[in-house]
Amino acid sequence: NNCFDTQKLIVLNMVVGQGGHDSNRNGNEVTLVANAPPLDYSFKELRTCGEIETEEPRSGAKHPSPEAKEGDENHGADAGAGGLAMSNSTGNMANKVNPLEPKLRMVLRKVTTSVKLNNNMLESAVGLPQALETAMPNPLLNLQWLDISFNQLVTIEADLLRFLNLKALYLHGNCISRLSSVERLRKLPKLLSLTLNGNPIESSKIYRCYVIGALPALKSLDHSTITDDEVKNAAAWFVGHEARAKKRKEEMAENAMIDG
Repeated sequence: NNCFDTQKLIVLNMVVGQGGHDSNRNGNEVTLVANAPPLDYSFKELRTCGEIETEEPRSGAKHPSPEAKEGDENHGADAGAGGLAMSNSTGNMANKVNPLEPKLRMVLRKVTTSVKLNNNMLESAVGLPQALETAMPNPLLNLQWLDISFNQLVTIEADLLRFLNLKALYLHGNCISRLSSVERLRKLPKLLSLTLNGNPIESSKIYRCYVIGALPALKSLDHSTITDDEVKNAAAWFVGHEARAKKRKEEMAENAMIDG
């Protein structure tokens, strides 16, 4: 099953408020928030994140205009207090409601939470938050799934760490060469799924153990589920690794002082 199937909107939240957004309407308004299809910028030959601002996605809708947003909000259904008002094929009400009772208005609001930037020529993620501001509402809060695989990224940059609700990050097929850069991903508190295979760091013998030890909250690495035993063993190994690295650094500093 495709988790981004546009035919299967996932309800994330329901908010009931008196009066709704339209001051001309009376009664309660229920807003259903659902996942919109991902913004797909794959295979666009993008070289910089700034190019997102002028590109149209292959699928998904860019940030709606105020007029479109107003249209979406008004595309609701009214219901009485006893239940949702629905019309059958003849146009009659399926369930009659008391016209004197407060009406319940249903509004569906789609929120983009996923972006595909895979298979481009991006050498840097600098400027990605600003670029996505033109393509989706509040990306720093709403972005949960980002595929930036098969590009030319050489490290994990600070701009990637600004998406604090990111749960899945695909970085496979890039040019990341330093294992230590993985530790920066600790700044993503909700990250559960990560891919880094196909980067130079994968050739390291300690690759998987290092990544799991550095990011113990991960549930999946390179599309492979992380077991409880892996987490336990990697945590113990990583503590020893950090101690050894600290000792080597101190020895190098001492040797430098002696040589100086």
